[in-house]
Amino acid sequence: MRIRHLRYFLVVAEELSFSRAATRVHIEPSPLSRAIKELESELGVRLLYRTQGRIRLTWAGEVFREEAHRMLLHMEGARTRVHAAARGYRGWLRIGLTDSLAQPRLTRLLARCREEEPLTEIRIVEMTVNEMVKGLSLDQIDAGFTVHTEQSSGIVKEAVWTDRPAIAIPRNHPLLALDKVPLHEVARHPLILCHPERCSGGHDVIRSWFCDPALPSLNVAEHVSGHEPMMMLVAAGYGIGVGLASQITLYRHSDVIIRPITDDVPSTATFITMLDRPPSDELRRFVARARQIGKATNS
Repeated sequence: MRIRHLRYFLVVAEELSFSRAATRVHIEPSPLSRAIKELESELGVRLLYRTQGRIRLTWAGEVFREEAHRMLLHMEGARTRVHAAARGYRGWLRIGLTDSLAQPRLTRLLARCREEEPLTEIRIVEMTVNEMVKGLSLDQIDAGFTVHTEQSSGIVKEAVWTDRPAIAIPRNHPLLALDKVPLHEVARHPLILCHPERCSGGHDVIRSWFCDPALPSLNVAEHVSGHEPMMMLVAAGYGIGVGLASQITLYRHSDVIIRPITDDVPSTATFITMLDRPPSDELRRFVARARQIGKATNS
């Protein structure tokens, strides 16, 4: 079984068309079809139904699509680790980052890791919460950071630090008269919130702040995938940005003022998420440093 066969099959499985798939892999449709038949012969199963010019996956094809994807990821991981070893690294960690998290504490954590363990290479992968859970189960990442509170089978979460909620307000806005802004005042204005799919953890956390039925129904002016576009829209007067203080303050804008939300709204935890199994030595030391940074900044 050749690697190119796996790549060809995944493209065909995505396109469900030999002509479109052939264009993507830069070969003619006929040799592409022969390559898939060779793969089916090697496996001894039919992967595709071919009827009247249409293609669909068999159940065996559906299963093999997941396995082919997994095999290619392992090959890519092996290549990356070998290259890291050639550059002198002795260890390797892959850390998923969800909800557009870019907190100063993550910066301090990564800097400490480079200082104390320079022979361990750390790769950061941005992803959604669902991608993080899948990435852990498929051994694509070793751990992930998220504010999402939902538990998944076989995965453990540990809160490493907490953050206060804050809002971003355009200049000359009436809310600037308040040092700390209560939620019922925030809810009276158009809001700019995290995207419910691309930043589901942050979106769910913020929505939970407004779950009191006594609060007005939310007027969401826009959903954004990160804090940089949020600040741009706030500065343009589209609405009030809502998020975590450590995040919002990283993207300061000359026409935007940051205000804390009143203390009745709870702080939000950032979790490190891992498979429920003994960690590698590199991951164990990484988690220990995260705890130390969280303890120092939360005290």
